[in-house]
Amino acid sequence: MTAHAVKLQVIAGVPEDCSFWLENDGWNAVCEELGVTVRGSSFAEAKTKMEAALQAHIESVLQKHSKKSGRRVA
Repeated sequence: MTAHAVKLQVIAGVPEDCSFWLENDGWNAVCEELGVTVRGSSFAEAKTKMEAALQAHIESVLQKHSKKSGRRVA
């Protein structure tokens, strides 16, 4: 019997420490290790924006890596 491969996209969360603080009329957040910063009108919005920004940052790094190596990553 021949084995068949199935290709599908897998999304894996990567935990990262971030700092959040209230300043003036909103919340700021930074992930110092990756140089990602966001601002939101509430803590929940700042957290959501940070999650999206981290996802975009990681995807960007993977795309750059795949172009350099000539392989498709993720």
